[in-house]
Amino acid sequence: MLKRIAVLALLGVSLASAKTYTFSVSEPAQAGQAQLKPGEYSLKVDGPQVLLMDKNGRPINATPKIEVADHKFNQTAISISKADGTNRIQWIQLGGSKHKVIFE
Repeated sequence: MLKRIAVLALLGVSLASAKTYTFSVSEPAQAGQAQLKPGEYSLKVDGPQVLLMDKNGRPINATPKIEVADHKFNQTAISISKADGTNRIQWIQLGGSKHKVIFE
């Protein structure tokens, strides 16, 4: 079952040429190989590089990929699927940008 959860972009801060997006998860979820607890997280996007961080700014090893869409997304949204009783983040589209972060 695939469900989409729209999450408001809480913060968009420019850091040099990088852009940071904040999102939250309400239930434990797996992002790539990383297990996320409920709470706030941020994604720092700098060209093809993506860094996932916890609310304290510590990096999380999730190795996401960036995909560029042909249109800007109006809001930040997360696609989560449930498999074997585990919530898995499939992608996060970043509001105000053409970027979609993919977790494998």
